[in-house]
Amino acid sequence: TGCGRTDTGVHAQQYFAHFDLEEKDLEYITKHRLNATLPPDIAILGIYKTRDDFHARYDAFHRKYIYKIHTQKNPFTRKTSFYFTGIQTKDLDALQTVSELIGSCTQFQSFAKTNSGNENFNCHLTESRWIQTDDSNFEYHIASNRFVRGMVRLCVGACLSYATGKINLEDIQLAISSGNQIPKSWSVPAHGLSLVEIDYPDRNQWIRLD
Repeated sequence: TGCGRTDTGVHAQQYFAHFDLEEKDLEYITKHRLNATLPPDIAILGIYKTRDDFHARYDAFHRKYIYKIHTQKNPFTRKTSFYFTGIQTKDLDALQTVSELIGSCTQFQSFAKTNSGNENFNCHLTESRWIQTDDSNFEYHIASNRFVRGMVRLCVGACLSYATGKINLEDIQLAISSGNQIPKSWSVPAHGLSLVEIDYPDRNQWIRLD
């Protein structure tokens, strides 16, 4: 059982999954054996023994994603970053304005995928900010206790739409206050998004096996 679901094409630098087995079978589960069996785009970095009722998805209290954008064509980052030439350094303040507005939200109906099946839209964000790592690379960092389906890609789309003049701040604020989807909502491509952090309250009590 995995720690969560993401859209097809989204990456994960850190991801946890749990499974149950008998104590006597622990010796057969090794990092080397699992990596030898798995396809090349999945790598096991560690194996831990936790409490019997641990759940990888429901026990997680912190999740962080990073969305990457590059504005200069680069074949080496094309699978992990969105090539988008519509923003420049001067647009960083505009991107930050919307990210701060998103960070102040508690209900995210406006940033949920249509017909997502979500009934609970409450998320407690602890981070929502843009950084520019160099002249042609931007990153959106967002962390929360949970996320609704499609939320991060729609948040990034709203930031980009505002920075490029396609929507105004008042439209975004009105949509959030009314619980409606952002006008001209844009779900940016999945391949620029990576899950980078998952945390659990009792993680320091796990026993590493590999």
